[in-house]
Amino acid sequence: MADEGQYDFPGRIAEIELSESAAICVEQVDDEITIIIASVIGVDFQVTAHQALKLSQALAVAAENAEKFRQSVET
Repeated sequence: MADEGQYDFPGRIAEIELSESAAICVEQVDDEITIIIASVIGVDFQVTAHQALKLSQALAVAAENAEKFRQSVET
């Protein structure tokens, strides 16, 4: 998890650069979690803690599957 102190914005948990012109930011203040998809056209939405956990789990599964696929192609 990213160190909150490294961001100027209060509550910023992570800022993940996808490309030179796109990023995903996660912010959390109290029980409010905001996910921001920043690109030429920005989108932001709020999720519940339960939804954030489900998103996190889905991303972890997808990352694990992608890594397994990458390793199978390399061998």
